Amino acid sequence: MLYRQYKYKFYLNMNHSVEINGKIGAIHSHTWEICIGMAVEENVFVSFSEIEKCVTGVLDRYQDKYMNNLPPFNVINPTLENVGDYFFEYLRKELWERGWMLLILELSETPSRVYQVSGINPRDDYTFV
Repeated sequence: MLYRQYKYKFYLNMNHSVEINGKIGAIHSHTWEICIGMAVEENVFVSFSEIEKCVTGVLDRYQDKYMNNLPPFNVINPTLENVGDYFFEYLRKELWERGWMLLILELSETPSRVYQVSGINPRDDYTFV
């Protein structure tokens, strides 16, 4: 079976502070770049606006906010890795319900710091809903 793959980019302005060695750092902001790579079966119509609406609906909750005050980051240290893992898992479920497979999420808080989360396992048998 053939799949079409797409890459989307989103930008999110968020403030956070990170706990390191038991000490909370200063509150600081980033313009986070979130890139997602997705696949869909080749015969599925691609509604770009539906995907963009789904993803921005998730991200808008954090836009221009201090993420340490918002779930789950009020209990999870909002490091680059934890933020990436959370968004990957949340978006993976949201997109799967729409027939999309989230392959990879890249999250960067600066152009030189990029964290990637991949859901690709060659042994998995992906079946779309």
